[in-house]
Amino acid sequence: MSEQVWINGELRDAAEPWLRPDCAGWLTGRGVFETVLGREGVPLRLDRHLRRLNQGVIRLGLVAPLIDPAAIDEALRRLMTQNGCADGNARLRITVVPGTVMLSAKALAPYPTTISVVTSPFVRNERSALAGIKSTSYSENLLALEEAQARGAGEAILANTREQLCEGATSNVFIVEGGVVMTPPLTSGCLAGVMRELVIEWCQAHALPHREEPLPMEVLRTCQEAFLTSSLRGIQAVEEIDGRQIGAPGGTTLRIRSGLGLA
Repeated sequence: MSEQVWINGELRDAAEPWLRPDCAGWLTGRGVFETVLGREGVPLRLDRHLRRLNQGVIRLGLVAPLIDPAAIDEALRRLMTQNGCADGNARLRITVVPGTVMLSAKALAPYPTTISVVTSPFVRNERSALAGIKSTSYSENLLALEEAQARGAGEAILANTREQLCEGATSNVFIVEGGVVMTPPLTSGCLAGVMRELVIEWCQAHALPHREEPLPMEVLRTCQEAFLTSSLRGIQAVEEIDGRQIGAPGGTTLRIRSGLGLA
């Protein structure tokens, strides 16, 4: 069977054209999306993703069909079965543009357990109207990622306009110094990542010292551990920052990863 997508309540062949020529999502990138991890046919942490998705819908003033959590959950499970990715990990995407909600599901290969990163020449504008929104206007992220890959790295780390640590092009970033887990606050312009939120909650629950605070980019030159988070990668230890080797995965990274059941 050909790949299927779900559009406004109907399963369709992914090869079928469906965008109207006047759709603002296509013409101007006005839309939001979520990328959800599917495991063994189950969408994980869907409630958190839908909460963030609806916040983005409201902030962008989108006129979109009602997003019924139960219907989305059922449709994603059905898509994983239809597309042959219900027996392992799947990349699930929920895209909302004016007048349309689209769901897709594809098989997902495991992420490497460690990654090398480089600091990006581009910056994140923490005062942008799109700051903190998972917008379909994603070219800026992709260009930063491609520039990092051209330098032999797997992810780009961006500063904001204040020259403070912000986030990765496709991830949130944490560092560990002196046993303290630190990550930039949402006021830095970073995305309110679902896995970021889970890491902070786990640290709180287990009395692991942690802080959300503005961090100078220089911390990347001295930190003892660093890790990236996202829904698909989980917790990925950083092994190299701008050519500087660090122990990866470090003890604190392993403890959090294990505590969240990601080992």
